[in-house]
Amino acid sequence: MDHGNTLNSIPNQRKRNICLVGSGGVGTIASLVLEKSGRAEVTSVLRSKFAVIKERGWDIESVDHGWLRGWRPTRVVSSIVDAVVPNEPFDFIVITTKQLPEAYSVAELVKPAVSPGHTSIVLIQNGLDIEVPIIAAFPNNTVISGISMIGSRVNGENCIIHDGPDELVIGTHFHDGMDRALQHQKTCEFVDLYAAGTVGPGTISGKCTFTEDMLVARWQKLLWNSTFNTLCTLLKMDVGELQSSGGRETLLIPAMWEVYAIAKAVGHAPAKEMIHHYAYRSSNDCRYRPSMLLDLENNRPMELEVLLGTPLRKAKENSVSTPILSTVYELLKAEKWRIDHEKAANILDTQNFS
Repeated sequence: MDHGNTLNSIPNQRKRNICLVGSGGVGTIASLVLEKSGRAEVTSVLRSKFAVIKERGWDIESVDHGWLRGWRPTRVVSSIVDAVVPNEPFDFIVITTKQLPEAYSVAELVKPAVSPGHTSIVLIQNGLDIEVPIIAAFPNNTVISGISMIGSRVNGENCIIHDGPDELVIGTHFHDGMDRALQHQKTCEFVDLYAAGTVGPGTISGKCTFTEDMLVARWQKLLWNSTFNTLCTLLKMDVGELQSSGGRETLLIPAMWEVYAIAKAVGHAPAKEMIHHYAYRSSNDCRYRPSMLLDLENNRPMELEVLLGTPLRKAKENSVSTPILSTVYELLKAEKWRIDHEKAANILDTQNFS
């Protein structure tokens, strides 16, 4: 698809200054791809892993990029404030943190690094309506989002296991604060940057594509995320186990049709064929454990609200019946309460015996 101007057609050939927030499995591969483009310098904001990555770098085992030892982006810093350099505004801020609106505000998190009217904000995150608070906070900046289909996780202190090809779909969340053509141009520039890092020596696969309709793309990913991700977590099964158990026919596909019904009601339905595609694209011996299941197993916050809560609220607003999704949501909320309650009890026990 011809999506307009490419970086090569832009007179200013300087490397783009990019800040990346959330350097886990997805974010680290994104920073690697952007650096490999040869057109960008990435500042990665790390918190808990800052010291070890500063000293040792990342050891990456990648299906797309091979084996890398001690890899780092151009800069590694421990906070957003430390990322900012006077008179060197960021062209893009790429956000790959988990989408946890009940825990923190992404807009407040990145505010120190956003230059009004200049910095484009790229949300490579899950869920619906994630662009709304960003547009409200930064009405003069381009807001872009990405749908990432990738298998990548942190293993140990500084190792990234990237075992599912990097497929990124990018689109614009247009708003009235900027010229529409400029928003489109900024989005296409980012697509070109990322795509340039998915080709060339040492790169096996991976791709970045542009979409005209990001809302349809987000609902399409929810066909997978609101079903596989949540059902595997609730049942504590990997993808192959869920399919082999008979759950594909009795739970998974009916739940996908519920997601489709909500999307259709709000005017952003993906192609019906995607239900069969997602339901049958993995073999029954697939041992993939979705991100929410890994979060549950490691007592980390789950993206429950953006993957189920928001879609179900839209279902209620539009009188769409969702018996399976609603039940899964309530059961996972109870599971979340149990984990939070156990954490609080453990903290209390520690305080009592300290």
